[in-house]
Amino acid sequence: MIPADKKIERMLNVAHMYYERDMTQNQIAKELGISRPLVSLLLTEARNCGLVTITINDVQSREQLAAKRLESCFGLRRALVQPDAASADATDNAVACAAFRLCFEEGAENIGIGWGSMMGRMADSAEPGPGERHEAGRLFPLIGGIGASYRGYHTNELVRIISGKLGCQADYLYFPAIFDSEQELAMIRNMETFRSVSQRWESIDLAFVNVSNYPSYPDLGVEYRYGGQLLRRRAVGRILAHYYDEEGQLIHPDVDNVIQCSLEQLGRAGRVAALCSAHLKEESVIGALRLKLIDTLVLPCSLAERVLDRAEKPAM
Repeated sequence: MIPADKKIERMLNVAHMYYERDMTQNQIAKELGISRPLVSLLLTEARNCGLVTITINDVQSREQLAAKRLESCFGLRRALVQPDAASADATDNAVACAAFRLCFEEGAENIGIGWGSMMGRMADSAEPGPGERHEAGRLFPLIGGIGASYRGYHTNELVRIISGKLGCQADYLYFPAIFDSEQELAMIRNMETFRSVSQRWESIDLAFVNVSNYPSYPDLGVEYRYGGQLLRRRAVGRILAHYYDEEGQLIHPDVDNVIQCSLEQLGRAGRVAALCSAHLKEESVIGALRLKLIDTLVLPCSLAERVLDRAEKPAM
């Protein structure tokens, strides 16, 4: 008779081989030098005594299934997977609206807003429900603005529009995102008008960020800031003006001349919700999630499935 502790060890070993290594019962029996019926018995006993538990997640749709898989794969608190609409434009609007609803669901007091195409859609298309207001909150930019043609990069304008829809107070950052030198940026950081907003970055309850591909519009002076680093290091995406590779490694610039919330400050936020456009590459999303900042992901179903296919693909 196998002693109790030895039997537990054997049951665990068989369970790991079967459930984690995807080995068949015949393969396990051959490797361990035991019979296949004994393997089956050990697996049954492992379930009966609680060493192995099997959870079945009831889902009603393809989107819910993708959300459950994303949460499990990346350790997310929540994934909001939206159905794909008839066009990428309509799909992105649905993603932006779903993200906007988080302001009411979370009841956050200090809400930071990033920049990008999805932030612009959040301002353009999101509307509160009847009678909803969020008057206790404050809204503020997480980065300065730039003179891009698309309003998604005019952060004060985004704050003005979204705070009006939420019914909360707005704080503005009256500086451009990118300066000519580190010395100029250091001077700005000492100004009271900058500190009043940057202090908000230390107490963020809910941050909204846009995941962007690399390369993307605008390029944010990357040649001056990074030299050839982004190509050499195989950058795949950007959050605010922070670039990273597919493994979630931050690529530090040669020149720090951008006014923006740091990734360390985002990491201390209560929640960080990332909005993903239908046009995103799956590696951009995977790299962003591997930064370990994002706990809530809002994206289209087709993108979610591509992300999962790439992330779960066995390494060659």
